[in-house]
Amino acid sequence: MPTTNELFLQAEVLPLLQNLTADREPNFGLMTPQHMVEHLIWVTKTTIGRKGEQEKEPTKSQLYFGKFIANGAIFEHRPKPGQTKADLPPLKYSSLQEAIEQVAPAIERFYQHFEDNPDAVCFNPMMGELTKADLEVFHAQHYRWHLQQFGLL
Repeated sequence: MPTTNELFLQAEVLPLLQNLTADREPNFGLMTPQHMVEHLIWVTKTTIGRKGEQEKEPTKSQLYFGKFIANGAIFEHRPKPGQTKADLPPLKYSSLQEAIEQVAPAIERFYQHFEDNPDAVCFNPMMGELTKADLEVFHAQHYRWHLQQFGLL
């Protein structure tokens, strides 16, 4: 039976994103709608797999991230002083709609990874080692956060 987070990611995200327009202003932060969607795609894709290996002792960042997940991955807006829209990365897709079309495949890739590798433990140097359940909490909350950013939730 799918979890609440899985149902949200697989059934609710895309219909909510269909209500996003390219000219929508964020409630907080500097991202444009397309930057936000491309950011979600990138993070969803990059958290699966292993990008290195865990050192003997987790880093301060990894310990923080583990607590963040254990506490429900509640995001807070923390603007970086001096950062402007000029600091946003170049856009990858030609339009917001084209970017939105890539969200479902990114989420499907996430779930397919764990279907193919049910015992997989993902790793990256910032977050540390994370299970499917950990990443599912993170992604569901991350998507909710950015959907709230643009008033879609």
